[in-house]
Amino acid sequence: MDDARYDDLRHLMVAAAHSHHAVYGGPNVNWPRWYAEWMYYQLLEILESKPSVDQVEDWLKRADEKYTAEQPEGTWPRHYAAWFLEWESAG
Repeated sequence: MDDARYDDLRHLMVAAAHSHHAVYGGPNVNWPRWYAEWMYYQLLEILESKPSVDQVEDWLKRADEKYTAEQPEGTWPRHYAAWFLEWESAG
């Protein structure tokens, strides 16, 4: 795994979460779309591929489902960042 890209993704997800909380202050059923749009241009600088906003939204939904089902140890940004890199490399 590319540690620099992983760290950049993890930090971007934390920043998105802080911004989302500042805007909504609580649950938002459309959070995957909001995150995808908020992170999009920064993601393009981190990822090697150029996913669409819709694809980023889908990755966020998949990551949430996987994280909820597996309940892995550690923070969600850590796992989401790793999964983004995994899914990106899978094409």
